[in-house]
Amino acid sequence: MFSRAKTKKHQFKKAAAIALALGAAGLAGVSQAQTASGQFNVNITLTSACTLSAINPVTFAYTSSQGGISNAGGGDFTVQCSNTLPYSFGLQAGNGAATPPGAGSINVTDNGVNLAYQLTLATTSHTADGTAQPYTIGGTMAANQVGTCALASCDNQTGATTSSNRVNTLIVNY
Repeated sequence: MFSRAKTKKHQFKKAAAIALALGAAGLAGVSQAQTASGQFNVNITLTSACTLSAINPVTFAYTSSQGGISNAGGGDFTVQCSNTLPYSFGLQAGNGAATPPGAGSINVTDNGVNLAYQLTLATTSHTADGTAQPYTIGGTMAANQVGTCALASCDNQTGATTSSNRVNTLIVNY
């Protein structure tokens, strides 16, 4: 026969096993409600845009009455537009309100040093690839110009030869 302690121990083990089985069965028997699903759209409106970097100054070094043309340095800039967006750009003399589309080249006579120059863009139409694309505004100054300067050297940025028309405009059209 079983002793009382053994019987109680056996009953406890039996009760624990039954409780564990019932608990597991209870969890397994819990059913979820039915589910439903649906698809939805995500609508996006992209407004295409272009950004223009700062434009480095176009610079000429010219000696009065020099025999050959002077080519400008500088004039570097970048344009970054939405991917596949066609864009173009043009030049406009002066710093007034931009009048699109601008021109591929402009002729200006600087009113400070009285020298004529031409600014040009090598290309004016492009299709964006989403990255910043580098470009340059080129410039030439014709030979044999005398210019105006009462000193050994003058520039069109300061003093008596300060130019009121040294600022020009680049227009990006998209």
